[in-house]
Amino acid sequence: MIALRLIPRFLGMVWRVQPVYAATILSFRVLLAFSPAVQLWIGKLIIDGVVANIGAATPDWTGIFRLVALELVVALASDVLQRTSNLLESLLGDLFGNRLSVRIMEHAATLDLENFEDPEFYDSLQRARQQTVGRIGLLALLLGIGQSGLSLITLLGVLVVFNGWLVLLLVFAVLPTFLGETHFAGLSYSLLYKWTPERRELDYLRYVATSDVTAKEVKLFGLADYFTRKYERLADEFYEANRALSIKRATTSGGLTAVSTLGYYAANVFIIVDTVRGILSLGDLTFLVGSFQRSRSLISGILLRSADVYQQSLFLRDLFTFFEMEPRTASPAHP
Repeated sequence: MIALRLIPRFLGMVWRVQPVYAATILSFRVLLAFSPAVQLWIGKLIIDGVVANIGAATPDWTGIFRLVALELVVALASDVLQRTSNLLESLLGDLFGNRLSVRIMEHAATLDLENFEDPEFYDSLQRARQQTVGRIGLLALLLGIGQSGLSLITLLGVLVVFNGWLVLLLVFAVLPTFLGETHFAGLSYSLLYKWTPERRELDYLRYVATSDVTAKEVKLFGLADYFTRKYERLADEFYEANRALSIKRATTSGGLTAVSTLGYYAANVFIIVDTVRGILSLGDLTFLVGSFQRSRSLISGILLRSADVYQQSLFLRDLFTFFEMEPRTASPAHP
């Protein structure tokens, strides 16, 4: 949980890169959060309107098609906002990656020469370099959680009004998956962290065996087979370790997903029974089934993203650990 405390610091770094982009993305995400509930409610009104006008001598076509047009406008506006937000996020990601790479280079230049002879330092430097590409993905995860959270609040409010038991079934449908994903996110990070020296060695072997700088020596001393076999052995060992974890994760996730599916269909039974008894209209049936399905998807997405955020924050800790390194030999302000 200590790593999660670094997220506000990370968000501050992203904001300072381009505040206009960041503010625009945030505004668009808030607007998009209300789109699911609005579209589902308009769909309910359309169905109820159609049912009410079946067999009518003079159907209210104007009212029905106004609702259809309104739903179309909401759908088109949501698409424009989503595409614009994605574009700005991509541009912001490029800017952030560039600024972060520059900052890593500048900080590395301030460290002592002895650091560059230390394997542990290079492990830390490699993990920091990896953050320049992957960390902007953390921003997308956080924005997605915020947007999904706002959407979920509106949909849960509706479910509580119609039937409070649906919310409990919703929690039952998604909680097992979250617990499983969070557990394996920590294991995945631990595996990558543990294998940092070996992965650096793999990069070195691949470079030495194929670089024009070392080609003459490799041929002269017949080292090609040695480097290739050593690379192959290390790569196979990492594959086996990752394979065992992946199989265990897939097997456990399958069982937890089955539990979640049972909760989803139990909620559908409640809704169908109330509709057959006349408590709910066809529009209500469509709206509630859609809301429950969307809420389940949103909660599942939030929980899974939360597990990813936890994993990403562990890597984020590596980045800030590198920035916290201080030289022991400091240059005077005015040499």
